[in-house]
Amino acid sequence: MAKNEWQFEEIDADQVTGTPRGRKSSVDPQLIDAFRGLTAGRAIRIPSQKLDPTADNYRNEKARVSAMLRSAMRAAGHDDFSIIFSPEGVPQIKVK
Repeated sequence: MAKNEWQFEEIDADQVTGTPRGRKSSVDPQLIDAFRGLTAGRAIRIPSQKLDPTADNYRNEKARVSAMLRSAMRAAGHDDFSIIFSPEGVPQIKVK
């Protein structure tokens, strides 16, 4: 008979504890300032963050850059925006 690898213990919800998920992200204040002036119907391309779409780690790098840009947009006060990578791998942010 196979040994059960899962052990469960039911506790009260107020007994749940946790640890931080890792380091806090630090967003460049220049980036936040640039996004602050962005208005609906406008977009920004960021060629300095261009990625290689043919690279093996493209998906991971795209996620990393997108997370940084999302943090900066939220810090700049924007809630409704989209991040779109061009076919060449250049991130573009559009305010809706």
